[in-house]
Amino acid sequence: MKDFQYDIAFSFTKEDEGIATQINDLLQDRYRTFLYSRAQEKLVGTDGEETFSAVFKEQARSVTVLLRPEWGTTPWTRIEQIAIKNRAFDHGYDFATFIVTVPSTPIPDWLPRTRIWYDLSRFGLDGVAAVLAARIQERGGVTVEETLAARTARLERAQNFGREKKAFAESPAGVSAAHAAHQRVVADIKARSEMLGNVGCRIQDVRYDGTTMVVGTGVVLTVRYESKYTNSLDGAALTARFFDGVPRLPGLFVSEDPRTLQSWKFAFELVGPDRSAWVGPDGKEHAEEAMAEFLLKHFLDLQQRELERKRR
Repeated sequence: MKDFQYDIAFSFTKEDEGIATQINDLLQDRYRTFLYSRAQEKLVGTDGEETFSAVFKEQARSVTVLLRPEWGTTPWTRIEQIAIKNRAFDHGYDFATFIVTVPSTPIPDWLPRTRIWYDLSRFGLDGVAAVLAARIQERGGVTVEETLAARTARLERAQNFGREKKAFAESPAGVSAAHAAHQRVVADIKARSEMLGNVGCRIQDVRYDGTTMVVGTGVVLTVRYESKYTNSLDGAALTARFFDGVPRLPGLFVSEDPRTLQSWKFAFELVGPDRSAWVGPDGKEHAEEAMAEFLLKHFLDLQQRELERKRR
């Protein structure tokens, strides 16, 4: 293979710059990366369109696209998209990896259906970084030693983000954002009431308790958010519980306590620059817009499992 100037180049919109920076930080200690916000000094005095086109068309061993609906419509990502498509015309798409950063983002119709793309909310930053490292190695990339300046800058960014994360967790703004995120989960669950009704499920609000309940055949999901303080997220959590019957809750009368199938708690955290998410007990991030679907899919899986168990 030819000698490339970069092992990997990232194409993204401004909304995903924080994610790109975090993935870049997981790779730059081993590989030569191109992130336009880090390469501004090199780009000064050059023709931006020509420079960007050259990076994505021929100078980068591999290319990673952080895909959201806006990608390819902004001035710079449009240039990068054209360069990627032109390169693929000559060499195929093996050099490119597409990472979906916003759930339900439509895959470009020009991308071959056989291409694999990755869902950030499913694999997480570490998982994506591992995939990209493997792609670089498959294309002949070898590890390089990180410079002292790059390592210092990376450590400084990590320390700055640590302070930002702590400040977010100890602020009224963080508390408000968490409450809004919970309301979105509830709204997204209710927006699927018709779909769930098609498989015999119903959604119910529990009075005086703030719990949202999804009742199915043999499985019940309850979702409740609790927050102790108005200026801190300490102890705050979104709790999702799965039962094999309707649980005892205020205003609900049940003859016997159901069995708890599973119980999860999610904290609302700043997980990247200008990016917040629900974080589960396993440390996995769940984007605000993807949380309801994640819970409902698991609810339906458990319901199917319980139905099959009762048939035996």
